[in-house]
Amino acid sequence: MSQLPKKVTLNLRDAYRAPKLRRARRALNIIKEKAKRIAKVERVKISDEISRLFHSRSVERPPKKVTLLIERNEEDEVVVRLGGETTAEQSSNQ
Repeated sequence: MSQLPKKVTLNLRDAYRAPKLRRARRALNIIKEKAKRIAKVERVKISDEISRLFHSRSVERPPKKVTLLIERNEEDEVVVRLGGETTAEQSSNQ
């Protein structure tokens, strides 16, 4: 289905340079930019779990470091998941 996922730990301290109410949005944009650069594609999808994690801590205090799995599909798009997150296909195979 897809290529082997890359496990990456990103430092998101640059998100704290943004105004308080835009930090979570800036952190998600940083993740998208890094995923584009790593996988060399234009389309990036971020999983709901990442979005929930960032907004559960309030938009003012996103995490400063996060471990992600970056996986490339056949459609030339990248799916970004949390480091410990599994897909439905992976859990059914185990």
